[in-house]
Amino acid sequence: MQHGFYFDHELCVKCHACEIACKTWNEVDVGPRWREVVKIESGSYPNVKAMNVSMACMHCGDAPCRSACPVGAITKRVEDGIVVVDESTCIGCGFCTWACPFNAPQLTSMVGKMQKCNFCQTPGKERPLDMPRACEEICPTSAIKSGPLSELAKLNREKAAMKLGGSAMQGFPGLMVDAHQRFGPGGD
Repeated sequence: MQHGFYFDHELCVKCHACEIACKTWNEVDVGPRWREVVKIESGSYPNVKAMNVSMACMHCGDAPCRSACPVGAITKRVEDGIVVVDESTCIGCGFCTWACPFNAPQLTSMVGKMQKCNFCQTPGKERPLDMPRACEEICPTSAIKSGPLSELAKLNREKAAMKLGGSAMQGFPGLMVDAHQRFGPGGD
């Protein structure tokens, strides 16, 4: 069962608590950030839009970092879909960083090896998958959720239903087609 993250940018206040919790729980050295809050801006004055996004490894279905690694140091666990790194095998070439569209893998200056979010599965400090991740647990606005993708997809559908039922979607029909069984993941 594939695990991952759900992030609600409308709730994020850019407090950086998730970054600190991640570094603390996983004992990440100075430098790399396994989770980073960034501000994305668009438009031009006076019509500027901005949103905060808490970025980490997305534990991709077909992880490009895994494919780019010439020594097989990056693997995807079959049982939960978490993409992990074997630092003893990593040669620090950086190919994974170039391949990742989210800039998740980061080389450490201390060891010269790649590190990234491991879904709080640091050896000796593994969090059970039914518990919140460190970043999720500390988030004061509950902007970050983790768990099986089928459960996270339900959160997204509920949020979409709220928007359709609210005044934000005035003029649109109050109809949702449940085509997830045929066209997308997260089906019941």
